[in-house]
Amino acid sequence: MRSALQPMTLSRVPDALIRHPLPCVRCKYDLLGLEARGTCPECGASILNSLAARLDLDSDSFLPMHGVRRVATTIFTAAIGLAGGSCVFLALLAQVASHAFESDGFTHAVPVLRGIAVGCTLLGFLAFIAVLPWIRHREFIRAHILGAGGFAMWYAAAIQPPSVIIATYAALPAAMVLLAVTPLLRDLGPRSRAYRSARATAQRIDGLLLSTGLAGGASATAELLASTTNSDDIATVLRLTAGASATLSLIGFCYLLLNSIWILRAAFRPLLTIEQAFGVEASATNPTIRK
Repeated sequence: MRSALQPMTLSRVPDALIRHPLPCVRCKYDLLGLEARGTCPECGASILNSLAARLDLDSDSFLPMHGVRRVATTIFTAAIGLAGGSCVFLALLAQVASHAFESDGFTHAVPVLRGIAVGCTLLGFLAFIAVLPWIRHREFIRAHILGAGGFAMWYAAAIQPPSVIIATYAALPAAMVLLAVTPLLRDLGPRSRAYRSARATAQRIDGLLLSTGLAGGASATAELLASTTNSDDIATVLRLTAGASATLSLIGFCYLLLNSIWILRAAFRPLLTIEQAFGVEASATNPTIRK
């Protein structure tokens, strides 16, 4: 979370009274009715520091969006579906480990991982059907089709017994869901900058698409080569590449989940705008707080 207003933005904070309940960052005293450039009467902390924690000077740069909270919830649920759906891959690894080490622990983990994958992919499907607003806009229509279709295909894979073919096939619906989330994340992600730095909000979906596609492509190619002669070494390299790419994708899905939590927080607990903090008339009469 930001700790102080940047010097370049200080000129945009008016020398006016605070018109909205604002707790002091140090003692939680309500600063309502006090001057913005003053200090807290209880602890002496600068009111600017309290404004830094609750004031968003860049909110007017965001494009208006219908159903911001529902879109943020969809992104969060899709991230859960992506991370949880990856248990299809983990279930395969657990099954291989159970045969290799003859361990009951790995054997019992297989149905648990399959259950997580089934539940998370079903949750993601419902999010794109029932939570994401039905708006006649190209990005939303594409998100509905790709998101719901991708999770439906992923659910069909999750209910099957773990196998290399199923794990390879799961790369396709994962890519579809990523394509569905991309425009939503691009439009809504910057809003979480109110709580974090701009760099921390960056989410490289193109990198996730690359690693997911590489995992599926390498695994599929390895399976095709496995049936031919004199290609065992190449198939082994491709399987290792697929495993490494799938692992990177899983890490990326987890990061997307963490990122979506901040987006969800920014959507459900947005920071104050200048108009809310100082009254509508403050931005209308004081040109120093207008862009």
